[in-house]
Amino acid sequence: MNFRIVKDGELANTYHCFKCGAHGNMLTLYADLMGICGVDRYKIAYREIKTALHEGAGCRNSYDSSFTGTMTQIEEEETASLEKRSQIYQRLIEMLSLSETHRRKLMDRGLTSNQIEVFHFRSTPVHGTEGLARRLIKEGYSLAGIPGFYMNQNQNWDIALYRNNQGILCPAYSISGKIEGFQIRLDAPHDDKKYLWLSSTNKKRGAGSKSPVSFVGNPFGKTVRVTEGILKPIVAHALSGYSFLGTPGVNQYKSLEKALAVLKENGLEMVMEYFDMDKFMDIGCYGDYKSSTCGKCQNKERYYGRKICEEKRKKRDQIRAGCCRLYESCDRLKLKCIRKTWDQREDGIWAGNDKGIDDYWWSGLKKKEEQIGYDGMDRTIHHRSNLPSYGTRVA
Repeated sequence: MNFRIVKDGELANTYHCFKCGAHGNMLTLYADLMGICGVDRYKIAYREIKTALHEGAGCRNSYDSSFTGTMTQIEEEETASLEKRSQIYQRLIEMLSLSETHRRKLMDRGLTSNQIEVFHFRSTPVHGTEGLARRLIKEGYSLAGIPGFYMNQNQNWDIALYRNNQGILCPAYSISGKIEGFQIRLDAPHDDKKYLWLSSTNKKRGAGSKSPVSFVGNPFGKTVRVTEGILKPIVAHALSGYSFLGTPGVNQYKSLEKALAVLKENGLEMVMEYFDMDKFMDIGCYGDYKSSTCGKCQNKERYYGRKICEEKRKKRDQIRAGCCRLYESCDRLKLKCIRKTWDQREDGIWAGNDKGIDDYWWSGLKKKEEQIGYDGMDRTIHHRSNLPSYGTRVA
């Protein structure tokens, strides 16, 4: 491979491979190496290179701009009010679309085309984010303090959406129905992590998402179900019609308790815990846990079928701790709390089929819909009488 940085005293930045004949400039090489295709491949490559160079320089300049040991912090913004965030996020949704690939993925989880539109799912844009921010500013919106927006290396407002966090934008709704923020369901999970918040923490004039709790359903109902995530409660609500609170993590109990307190003021009496069935997982070592975990484990052959997997136990105990914190919150708020379980063996251990309540309900409904030839276009969200049964236990 031959690289030519300068030719006749001027920058060239070209390359030529004598083995395969490939040649071009730095954008061609980067796009080929990173697998970037399509008519906009050079725009995408250019943006990623500029961002990487800027962030690399930022690692020095943000903390030691003169290399003399003086420390300076990145200038961030206070997170804007819910009202302001929701207005801008609603307008951003109107500017974006949903790809057919993402639409099909959502339908495969149990949502209808109509429900997908109602809950405002969108695909993240790969490029053109600076243009989207510019349009919002021209329409009179201030982007300061809006998680996901920041000032880029050109000193222009931009959105922290890139090729490596590409996926489905999933809105997180407040009890009042406003958009708190977005989680991204990643197309390509990083280290088994499937979801990321749209955030601009550690970016110039950026703001953190604060990982809000999400609510779907009737804010004045007497019963609410609690589960993990942002997408899961939306799907579970769409399949059942039940009201759901979704926590960004099982241990985000402070924001969850605040939400329960608000709902109690609205008349809430009962909470049903629907955390994933990892809480009853078989923690034996069978080489069947996360690929990144089992792939690195040096004991799987020696321990297979005979020892406990410490990573499984850690995950199970983490979820159980989150369950206990929910029960404690309900006790403090004087709310009745009931634990729900499903897909269990006779010994009470999770059978390993349907981890989330949305998975369990959807697998049962899907079988019935296949029997009647349902086309997936306009299902009512009230399917309660058709939902499969599950275990109940007062916490």
